[in-house]
Amino acid sequence: MRVTEKNDPEKKPPGLRWEKVEDQGVVSSAVDFRLDQQANFVDPEEEIWWSALIDLRGTSIAAFSRGFDERLNRQLHIPNDYSLTERETVFEQKVIVIFAGTELLRQLNAYPERFGVSSVRLGAIFDRDFINLDAKAQNADLPAIKVPDGSVVTAVIDDGIAFGNNVFRDGLVSTRVEYVTILPTLPGGSAGQVSVGNELEKSQIDALLTANTTSKLLDEDRFYQQAGLIDYADGTFSPTSLRRSHGTHITALAAGYPMDAAPDDRPILCAILPTRVTEDVSGGSILPSLILALLRLTRQAARFRCEDGTRPPAVFNFSYGNFGGPHDGTSPIARVIEDYFGPASGSGTGCNVEQALRLLLPSGNGNLSRTHAMLEFPGNGSRPAKTLDFVAMPDDRTVSEVQMWMPYSGASPLPKFVTVRATTPDGLQSGPVEIATGSYQSLLNEDGQEVARLSFAFEPLPTARGVVTLNLNPTASLSPAPLAPAGRWKLTVTPEMIAPDESVQVWIERDDTLPGFRVGGRQPYFDNADYERFNKFGAPLAVDPPGTDSPIRRAGTLSGFACGPSPLVIGAFTQSNGKMSDYSAAGPTTAPRGAPVAYREGPDASARGDDSVVLLGVISAGSRSGSMVRLNGTSVAAPRAARFTVDQMAAGAAGDRAWIRVQADLQDPNFPPPKPEPTRTGGGRLDVSVNETIFDPAP
Repeated sequence: MRVTEKNDPEKKPPGLRWEKVEDQGVVSSAVDFRLDQQANFVDPEEEIWWSALIDLRGTSIAAFSRGFDERLNRQLHIPNDYSLTERETVFEQKVIVIFAGTELLRQLNAYPERFGVSSVRLGAIFDRDFINLDAKAQNADLPAIKVPDGSVVTAVIDDGIAFGNNVFRDGLVSTRVEYVTILPTLPGGSAGQVSVGNELEKSQIDALLTANTTSKLLDEDRFYQQAGLIDYADGTFSPTSLRRSHGTHITALAAGYPMDAAPDDRPILCAILPTRVTEDVSGGSILPSLILALLRLTRQAARFRCEDGTRPPAVFNFSYGNFGGPHDGTSPIARVIEDYFGPASGSGTGCNVEQALRLLLPSGNGNLSRTHAMLEFPGNGSRPAKTLDFVAMPDDRTVSEVQMWMPYSGASPLPKFVTVRATTPDGLQSGPVEIATGSYQSLLNEDGQEVARLSFAFEPLPTARGVVTLNLNPTASLSPAPLAPAGRWKLTVTPEMIAPDESVQVWIERDDTLPGFRVGGRQPYFDNADYERFNKFGAPLAVDPPGTDSPIRRAGTLSGFACGPSPLVIGAFTQSNGKMSDYSAAGPTTAPRGAPVAYREGPDASARGDDSVVLLGVISAGSRSGSMVRLNGTSVAAPRAARFTVDQMAAGAAGDRAWIRVQADLQDPNFPPPKPEPTRTGGGRLDVSVNETIFDPAP
């Protein structure tokens, strides 16, 4: 790191200093920051591998993998989920998953064009033992699965799905789960050797049920241990070992039935995500695993054949969300979703005769999180800078990130929209970061270790927008590590060439801890004095007050995963009074590059997320057969809508966005007026009930 400019040492508190750093020649300073920091939080003696996403442009997977010398090639593994045919296909642009070592990722970030790559995004650090480097790509056709006419497949991607629960069985030792991929387990012993995790088909699940059933009772702990989902000996955590697990609750809402009344035309597919990536709620680490899950489940969904030879529809539910991203439908996850569920894939309004695929997503729970701000600079004369107070929480053992997305511009180079400075809690202000490639400031501690970085990067097509990012190290650690200061930071944004009708959209990435997980992340938030949190009665304000001057907004908090044109996005309301749940995130979203309007103004519909204002959440299956638990959030509203979509598609409904908006509009009069704003409820409130008595109380 070469320093070209320093703050006046007389003005800096002891121990910390900002330094302007010369352009390092990398595409993503955020990726560079994470790669630099890995040695501070991972044993440097270990060989570090990452899951990552790369954006291929004008090349094939095979050509990309041949572009490295022998030394770097040993640091690359392409998952065998990509078939031989897919590997030889030249893509105009395509996001793919790789597993790679640190040095190879540095090369991709520094010289992307050399390898036919436009960008790289890091997922999670992977233990190499969990990667089957010997797994080979295959083109073998999978045998068909025969199902009755009128069948609809339900596919769920989640963590900790207790797939042996009796609500997923149609007999004592017979499951309705036709296929499950368990990503948090060591490879091996599967239906086909895979790069990561394990696979079980119905016959294998039935064999495990038989082996672990005695006197008509299933030993569920032993069942999940033998399936590779729980391993008490290695000290790793599995949500399935708890009384309540998110994945089981969600899957039961979407596809659960009493064992003695289970239908034969509602087969289930499951993908169980690794705990170590679901624990990172930012959503960044989960993306590679999500794409692998989509690859496997869509391939399995294509196996089903009705008696008339047609492929039954498949409805997917993915009850996860995040806060960050451009929120314009061009993020990597939005593009991958379009690959599988967009019109060109055979879904949407142009569904082809092969198979209709639908995806339901939650709108997100960040409405009151104070993680979104919109900075506007009206007027043409002298325009003052605007400041955001950003609170970095103490005892936060995970990284924190703020993203400031610039307006779209077709000009090259980009206009100097704004300059950004960051000020630490003890008052040390950085130099300006400009809208220019390579512009960034580093915050160093007394040992010269970087603990924070403020940097600019250009997000390539199709996003084609600039983003200024503040990355912070954890503020606490159980082992010696360079820590960022906790407290009230300030982000000062000074207008330069930004137009009066343009805005800077700001999001703090999600960083809390999920229920049941070991405490790690603590959610940072904005805390400007002009933000009104409560009404005159002391209740939280669920919508922005009219005419508010605060840059912190509830509007625009829709999950960054849910901004594309094709998925069905579902908000949450409270059943007893028909009002939107306070946490249910809202639109609008940002229009994509050069488009006059955004893909969506908010969710498409809303469904029950809470029974009442005092009885939060809804009842669904616990991890063990016969148990029932509560969870709330838009995560539980989405599978309710998914179940409704499954039942209606079995009767011939289209099941797409336009259809569910019409259904919501028709059913909304069943609830007390007024109808919520479209930015929060979309077409309206769905009157769909998953009868809690369907969950067989018998073990």
